[in-house]
Amino acid sequence: MGPANVAWLVLLSAVYVSGLWAAATRCYSTFYQSLMFEFDLKYGDVSWINGLFQGGYGLGNLLFPIIYKYVTFRIGVMTSAIVSSTAIFVSSFAVTIWQIHVCCGLVTGFCIAGSIIGLYGEVTRCFKKNREIVYQVVCTGTSLGGFIFCPLFQLLINVYHWRGALWIISGIYFQLAAGGAILGLTSTSTEKSNPHQSAVTEVIEQELNHDIATKEIKNETQGGKTTLISHLYDKWDLKLFLRADLYLYVLGWFTFSLSFYLALLFMIPYGSKIGLTDIQASSLASAVGFGELGSRVFYSVVMKKCPHTYRYVFLSIIVATTSIPFFSLVALKSYPVLLTIFVVVGVMGGGVDAVYNNLLIDIFGVSMYPSAYGYANVISYPMGMLGTVTLGHVIDLYGSETIAFIIGGCSLLLSSGFVLIMNQRIKKLQLLNTAE
Repeated sequence: MGPANVAWLVLLSAVYVSGLWAAATRCYSTFYQSLMFEFDLKYGDVSWINGLFQGGYGLGNLLFPIIYKYVTFRIGVMTSAIVSSTAIFVSSFAVTIWQIHVCCGLVTGFCIAGSIIGLYGEVTRCFKKNREIVYQVVCTGTSLGGFIFCPLFQLLINVYHWRGALWIISGIYFQLAAGGAILGLTSTSTEKSNPHQSAVTEVIEQELNHDIATKEIKNETQGGKTTLISHLYDKWDLKLFLRADLYLYVLGWFTFSLSFYLALLFMIPYGSKIGLTDIQASSLASAVGFGELGSRVFYSVVMKKCPHTYRYVFLSIIVATTSIPFFSLVALKSYPVLLTIFVVVGVMGGGVDAVYNNLLIDIFGVSMYPSAYGYANVISYPMGMLGTVTLGHVIDLYGSETIAFIIGGCSLLLSSGFVLIMNQRIKKLQLLNTAE
């Protein structure tokens, strides 16, 4: 099998792992009603399954960039797939809700992080051109995941009970091991790629190199060798934590995901509360996924042609506008109208995740992308864990799922503002680089 064919198989595997991530972040809520009934719980209790998934995902993004310094992507992805599948299977025998939270939430989130970093990192190395289109294709898995898995999970629950459904879902996650095995067919998984640095990266790297050189001179004058800390600092790319862009990126992404992933997590329970059937309620998530599919084609074309100067501004406008349908959800109860609104939400926000992904590469470069992606998630996903659980408790206090949509709309406006701040930061750094 030629390298080109292997690269496309890697791309398909990355699409699949994106779908599995969406299956957890968007479709776990199909289990909420069953778990609340069986264990006598409230939203604040069951939302921990998604909260701990976020926390496990954040922990995985902290450790796997370091792990991948010592093991290949193939080993990491295959091991992660096997462990996550086993954990989900074990959770079907749970006698307390916390066993489900740990197995389906914490452990699965940690393992998905390893699979995503490995497969996304390999895609970055295999496809060095047209990344705007490539990452829209990769993130299509997120759209397809919500579109396919939410009704599927609900159907499995209706037919096999939630315990039987977890058996089948365990097998779905196990299939990712095949995607990990594919990585052994290409030599790029162990090759070091040259950095694809932007002007912003070059300016910041010059500043950091100066600081590092100063520290090394200080170490030498003290008659020593470089310390263990400085060695780990370089080897694990810890210098990323000194870059303001990392934190601006995290704030922009978290406030977007708080609405698009955390608030929308409650659209299925909301549909059930207003009298929709289980399948109708789960199809609301499919409506978002359907809208996203068309959105990704649009973003692929527009972002490829959009100059870098205006890319962040365009992103900010789209994110701010997406808040409008969120606010409108408060007063809507008609199934056809809700379907339409959620399709609109998918169309407007569906391609934003891939744009964020590609901008991360533009800022930090190809060689540092796995670490930048991982460390950004290290910060944002624990915040997501707290956000998910907090939303659950707020709904319990407020007495209606619509409060999640109001919070989501406000969060999108904040995200738009953070993107504009990031845009100004990048412009300033580009001007500094030009002046030098």
